[in-house]
Amino acid sequence: MAPPAASRGSSITGVTSSTDVRAGAATGLAAVLVSGVAVAVSAATGSWRPEGERAVAWGLAFGAYVLVYLALSEVVSRRPLLPERAGALVLLAAGLAVWFLDPTLNWMATLFVVTAGTWTSLFSLGTVTALVVLQSVAVALGMVLAAADGGAVLALTGAFASFQAFAVVVIRGAERERAARSELADAHRRLRATHEELRTAHAELRAATALLSAASRDAERLRIARDLHDGVGHQLTALALELEIAGHRGSGDGAAHVARARDVAKDLLTEVRATVSALRDEPQQLADTLRELLGELPGLEVGLAVDVHEPPGQDVALAVGRAVQEIATNTLRHADARRLDVTVSQDEDGTLTVAARDDGRGAPVVIPGNGLQGMAERVRALGGHVTVESVPGEGFTVTVRVPRTPAAPLGPRALSIGGLDEPAPAAVPDPAPVDPAPDRPVEPA
Repeated sequence: MAPPAASRGSSITGVTSSTDVRAGAATGLAAVLVSGVAVAVSAATGSWRPEGERAVAWGLAFGAYVLVYLALSEVVSRRPLLPERAGALVLLAAGLAVWFLDPTLNWMATLFVVTAGTWTSLFSLGTVTALVVLQSVAVALGMVLAAADGGAVLALTGAFASFQAFAVVVIRGAERERAARSELADAHRRLRATHEELRTAHAELRAATALLSAASRDAERLRIARDLHDGVGHQLTALALELEIAGHRGSGDGAAHVARARDVAKDLLTEVRATVSALRDEPQQLADTLRELLGELPGLEVGLAVDVHEPPGQDVALAVGRAVQEIATNTLRHADARRLDVTVSQDEDGTLTVAARDDGRGAPVVIPGNGLQGMAERVRALGGHVTVESVPGEGFTVTVRVPRTPAAPLGPRALSIGGLDEPAPAAVPDPAPVDPAPDRPVEPA
């Protein structure tokens, strides 16, 4: 026998699946009804002829047992229609009434097995053990009242006590197994959640490393440019001035050598200034930075195409890198996608366009969170704009447009949401940290 609906407050029975509960409840109900049909057949054949009042009382008690059992089980409703423990006590009382109204119906002790199975899901093992003992004593007492011989009393009492104990052991074992399966499933869910968090953290770390590496290269290049300008450049300027003075004061062959040395110093100063300017104006290696940023994202295939014929400035390149980082993070966290395609192109006027699309589940409505808002604010500061579109089952599409030369903001808003259907918010992550753009040094004199 199996119990009716599991107690919602029990840590063991709460893990019982609805299918198993209904199957067990239906099995118990079948056992009860078969016993009732057997009584009806006995009455119809004349082998059971109780007194009128006793027959009515027996029928009412049996009917009450069936109704209470139905109210407690999930055969009729997904939830118990009675308070479970109170209903279990009524079930016990109805079963005892059925038994003692006519103990000659030996097979009606089957109700005690069903009751024991029901109690197993609602009470502690000690309480259920006491119930089995009580009902076993009731079986023995009923048999004695029915004037059965000692062998029959011992046999029937032992048999139904064993049936009750077997039902309790089987049901408790099944519930422990279900509890273990539930705990294992929870552990797997936690493990998957942890894996997703680690995957996202890994992607964010790679992105931060790529952007930091690019910023470090820029900073080192600018430091070298400043050192050349402030050190070698000033020394060469002083040398050229000294040679200029020496040329005015000298004469003969010495003056000619001084003039040549002055020309060499001026040429060298010109080359140093050109080198400093080249170092400061060296274009950003945007494609390399994005490839490093998007490389080997766990669980996500990435397609990257960069077609930028005029390398952007440092501020624009940083904004593009941060936008791609935010897009990749969103895809890993929320899109449930297998592939992300990112295309970076440049218009004739120099405007950079980042077009990203994933093949994830999409969302009927996109509600921008801190991450998208931060991206939009960063792009707006350069005069750009962000557009986000999503349709359920068709993934997310993000388009970022940034002018090659930073311009004034286009308007108070720099974020557009498109592709909206029924309102149902899509989650967005927290913003990625925003690195301030490195200070641009003063051009050499």
